[in-house]
Parts: sequence; structure tokens; C-alpha cells
Amino acid sequence: MGAFYLECPHFTYYLPPILMKRLPHLLFALLFIIYFLCYQGVLSHVIYYHEQHHLFLFSKEYFLKQIHTEGLLSYLTDFIIQFFYMPALGSAILAGILAGIYLLTHYNIKKITGQPDILQLSLIPSVSLFIYTLPVDHSLTLIIGVFLGLLILGCIAFFISGIWKNITLHRINVPGKKKKLISTALITIYAIGACYIFIHSYNMPERIMIMAEKSVKEKNWENVLTQTEKYINSGRTNQLISYFHNLALYHTGKLPYQLFDYPQKLGVKALYFPWNSDSRESEYGHFIYEDLGYINEAQRWEFEAMVVWGETAPHLLNLARYNIVNKRPEVARRFINLLKQSLFYRKDAEELEKQLHAGSVPGLRMALENNKEHPARFANVINIGPELQYLCEQDTTNRMAFEYLMSDLLLSNNIVRFVDNLKFIRHFKYPEMPPAYQEALYIYKLGVDGETFSKSGFNVSENTEKRFQRYYSLYKNRQMQRLKAEFGNTYWYYLNFISPYGDKIIRN
Repeated sequence: MGAFYLECPHFTYYLPPILMKRLPHLLFALLFIIYFLCYQGVLSHVIYYHEQHHLFLFSKEYFLKQIHTEGLLSYLTDFIIQFFYMPALGSAILAGILAGIYLLTHYNIKKITGQPDILQLSLIPSVSLFIYTLPVDHSLTLIIGVFLGLLILGCIAFFISGIWKNITLHRINVPGKKKKLISTALITIYAIGACYIFIHSYNMPERIMIMAEKSVKEKNWENVLTQTEKYINSGRTNQLISYFHNLALYHTGKLPYQLFDYPQKLGVKALYFPWNSDSRESEYGHFIYEDLGYINEAQRWEFEAMVVWGETAPHLLNLARYNIVNKRPEVARRFINLLKQSLFYRKDAEELEKQLHAGSVPGLRMALENNKEHPARFANVINIGPELQYLCEQDTTNRMAFEYLMSDLLLSNNIVRFVDNLKFIRHFKYPEMPPAYQEALYIYKLGVDGETFSKSGFNVSENTEKRFQRYYSLYKNRQMQRLKAEFGNTYWYYLNFISPYGDKIIRN
């Protein structure tokens, strides 16, 4: 056999024939590296999301259930996804399967046609399925199915390859130099097309939301702020992002001070999720109630989420934790026993099992544990305000309940009730009253007589009064750009220009 030459004006490039034979393996390695780096980088949220929404159990009951309800292919997909628990391993597995689809397609084309894949059509299924994985709600069952189908086809092609030798196929004789040029040109075209589709299909907001949720679960509040601020600074409004952002502000001690640093266009909906029977929202409602110590309500949200999404690890872990602190060890044991049948969550289950009869879980508190007067309470699932009020009255040390109640009343224009409940601030050590609270207090002072204001027991600082005079001067002179620049992060500006409930305060 001869060697291939690519002639250029200034040099001649010598390409040994053996390199042409190894091109499929080189492309396989290149695809694997690209896919792996993507799943470790810009697509790391895809690996995380699928792992959090699937749980494989090593039990006969789970096998029979999956086979009868979802099918064997779904069972195999869950088996593979369980290894996504380790992101590097999960990225390698998924990258290997997608790159393997290319190699299997190339092999099958060569076996069936008896000719090499000059047009590099083998790249199309692999690259297409890689792009298919970009939206996290796309099931990986399709990819596993394609891989297994190509593997079976390859086995069939291998065992019957002798038959093809006796069949005369019309062969297209293309000179070696042209083969190289055609393959190179088409690989380049496919690469450019794939990059273009990838860039236009990539969903950055989706990544930010998933990575923010991951940071919330890890209690990495500074990173939650980093992720949510990326989204907010892009000018978009999203309830989940606002929800996570305000949670992070509270846990970093910034909620009373930075609540209005970003436009709160959603009003009180930026603080929590009312129960709307929405399958997507069901996953997120428990966060705030767990942090508030309102465990019964957190448990309700998690149970509803499990009904929607199935018995996944996050839901089973939380339900086990909640039932332990609610003194229901046998109920908690049911969720723990399921987790013990998994590969990677067994240790977590064993740790929870040790806490079964202790009745407590590290990092989890029950705010109403000592409330014996009202053993049963029906929560308001539409409006969190009454629940925050109740928590403040039952536990005056619950700082989160207080700050969220104050935020809820401010965002809903309810100034009178805000001042009525400002008394709870005396149970906490603030260096000084937060500026937003001072601003709301001054609005209240302007609307009542001196005697009524004095009954509130609070005073407005001289600095706050001077700032309001400046604000009102800019507002009266319609200097809107300067007004926004100087006072865009104040409660006054929210009340006048942003509040979805209008610019009137609620007095009852």
C-alpha cells in the first residue's frame, strides 16, 4: 500500500495509511474527551439533575416494579444513572456511551456496506444525542436504548459478516487523497454545525437554577448568592431564583439590609411558594419550612414531591429526617430501609438509623416542639404570612420567622401590621434598626398622628428623615434617573414604583 500526500503551496504533508485506519479510534477518543469535559464543566448540572431524580435499588421488589411499570430499558437506565453520584465517574460513563455510539455506528456501516464511512455519517447520531442531553428533562433512556440497539446490531453484523462476502456490492472507488479531503471537510462541517446548535440550545438560566438548588441543599449560601445574582443581573425575573436568593440573604445575615437591593417585582411570591399543586414547584417548598423549623409543613411538601417524582434519594432522606424529629421512628425506618438498598446512600441511611430513637437530627430543629396547647394546626398553604405570625408568637427567638414576617409585610404594602409586629425585634440583637425597617416606619409616621406613632414605641432616626426629604425632592422634580440611582434599593422606591400591589399602603 502506498502513502497519502496532502500538497500545499509551501510544503507536502505525509500521512501514513495506518493513521487513516485509526481515524475512527482517534475520533472516538476526541469525542470522549469533549463530552467528558462538557459534563464536568458547563453541563455538570445535567449529571447532578439526573442523579437527584433517579434512585436504583438492589431489591427484587424494585426490579419487578420497574419492569412492570417502566420496562427493562428504564431499569437499566436507572442502574447507570446511580453512578452519577460521583460526578467524574458519571461524566465518564455518559461520555463513553455517547462516544461509543459513534464507534458502533461506524463499525455497523463498515460491516453492512463493506466500505468505510467516507461521509462520516457515524458522527451524526452521537453528536445529535449529545445535544439531546442539554435539556435536563430529556430522558437518558433514549441514549441507552440507541447504544444497546447498535451493540446488538453490531453483534448480528459480526456473526453474519461471512454472508456479505458472497454478495457483490457496488463499490465506489475514491482515490485516497480525495477520501481524506472529503472526510476532513465533512468533519469540519459537522463540528461547526454542532457548535452552532450547542450554543443556541444551551440553557444558561436552567443551569443557574439547578446549581443554585444544589448549593441550597449543601447550605453553601455564598454560592447561592453568586448563582442567583447572575440570573438577577441579567434582567430576568424568576420565582425560584428570588426564593433561593432571599433564603441565602437570610442565612448570610443580609435579608433586612439587602431585601430591596434587587427589584422585588414578584412581591411576597419572592419569599415562598404557595401550594398550587404544581409538580415542578413541589420540589422546592420544603426548604423554607425546614429552615423555619416548621417540620410538619416541610414534611407535607416533601411527601407531595415524592408522589410526583418517585422515591428518589433527596425525598427519602428528608422524609426520614422529618419523621425522626416528629417522633415517628417506625415511619422513618420505612424510608431508611429503602435507602439501605441503594449503593451510594447506604451510609446516610445507617447514620439516620442511629438517630431513630434519639428523636433529633443534627442541623434540624422543630420550632413548635414545646407547644402543647395546640397539638394540631391546619397550615395556610396559600399565604405564608399567618404561619410566620404564628411562629413569631409561639417562639419569640425564631429570628428567621421574624425577618420573613417583616419582609412579607413590607412586600405586601402592609405597613400598619408591619409596625404592630416590629415589637418582636427586641428579642434580637441588631446593631441598629435596618434601613428598610426605618423607611417603612417613617411612612407609617407620616400617615398617623403623633400620639398613635408614639404608641408604637419606636423612633425614626434623623438620618432617615433627611434621606426622605432628598427622596421626595427628586420625586417631586421628576428626576427619575437620579432617584433610581440614589434610592433604587429603598423601601420607598419599591412602594412607589415596583410593588405589584400598587403604590398604596394597606392600613388594615
